[in-house]
Amino acid sequence: MSEIIPDHTSRWLRTMPIVRGTLARGIRFADERFVSDGDDETFSASALQAAWRLVADAFQVLRAQHLPPTRLTWVHERTVLHFVQRADGAILGVIVTKKIADVDTTGLEHLLTGFQSKAPPAA
Repeated sequence: MSEIIPDHTSRWLRTMPIVRGTLARGIRFADERFVSDGDDETFSASALQAAWRLVADAFQVLRAQHLPPTRLTWVHERTVLHFVQRADGAILGVIVTKKIADVDTTGLEHLLTGFQSKAPPAA
C-alpha cells in the first residue's frame, strides 16, 4: 500500500472535528496499520487496535457469506460503536456514548459517510 494513502487519511482524521458524544475514533488500514485520536486509560490505542482487527474480520466474514456490509453498528451497555469500510479496505470506527441526546447524530453521520465516500488519493 502506498504511504500516501494512510498519511492522507490520517491527516483527514486529525482535521475532522470531534463529534459531540464521541469517546474514541480511529482508522484501520488494509495493511493493518492503525491510527487513532488519542491514548487514554478508557480506550488505549492497543485496545482500540485489537477491536478494529476483530471488526475487520467481521467485515471479511460477512463478505464471504455474500452479505457485503458497508457499515456495522454494535450497541454496548454504555456505548455505541459505528464502523464503515471504504472500497480500499480502510475502516473508520467511532465509539460514542449510548445517550442519544448527548450525541451529534448529524455530525456523526456526516463523518461516517464522508469517510466512506472519500476516495483515497492516487498513489
